[in-house]
Amino acid sequence: MKETVVDVKNVRKVYGKKNENQYEALKDVSFDVKKGDFVGIMGPSGSGKTTLLNVLSTLDTTTSGSIKIAGKDITHLTSDQLSDFRAKELGFIFQDFNLLENLTMYENIALPLSLQDVPSKQIKPKVEKIAETLDITRILHHYPAEVSGGQKQRVAAARALVHEPAILLGDEPTGALDSKNAKSLLESMKGLNEDFDVSILLVTHDAYSASYCKRILFIQDGEIFKEIHRTDTREAFYQEILDVLASFGTKE
Repeated sequence: MKETVVDVKNVRKVYGKKNENQYEALKDVSFDVKKGDFVGIMGPSGSGKTTLLNVLSTLDTTTSGSIKIAGKDITHLTSDQLSDFRAKELGFIFQDFNLLENLTMYENIALPLSLQDVPSKQIKPKVEKIAETLDITRILHHYPAEVSGGQKQRVAAARALVHEPAILLGDEPTGALDSKNAKSLLESMKGLNEDFDVSILLVTHDAYSASYCKRILFIQDGEIFKEIHRTDTREAFYQEILDVLASFGTKE
């Protein structure tokens, strides 16, 4: 049986102080992610999916409940411990790349390792390996302004994976890409998941992107109300996703 990479139990997130108007963004949310899983989280605006991503990524704290990632309960870590944990165990792919313009692609990818004081002789083979996997070796010595949006997103993916995190978190990673580059990135993520057993959690409103996942959690009003698994072709899964989205009144 595959190990559990993420274990979320009875997580609540309430905004606002007692005796004020409080807003419960997450209500008793529980689920897990196994090693090599590719999980999508979908829901309408205001459903709680962004809050869920924020507490998983340690950028926000829970009101109650527990979140274990790589066996460690992140709800009990100090801010310094969280910073260290985030750097070692989490990988992030954002919609807007977040690349540093004054660094080469190689330097951008190497950054997470440099920040962990990994010796440069150990950094080089790691960067070259992930660059080869994502087919960006030829642009390693270019700067962000010199390459396409699709290439930037692949570099962002390489940076997110170079330190071999426990899980890769994607926040609308195809949102700023045209359809060709979006498909290219999704195919890369699919390959990383299937060929290298990379565990991925993808927050998206886009049914096409979600169809690359193996499993989808639908969240509404702060609660997970439905879960579906891909058992057929990606095209059939895409249609199933559209049907679920239509059922709760969103065409996102």
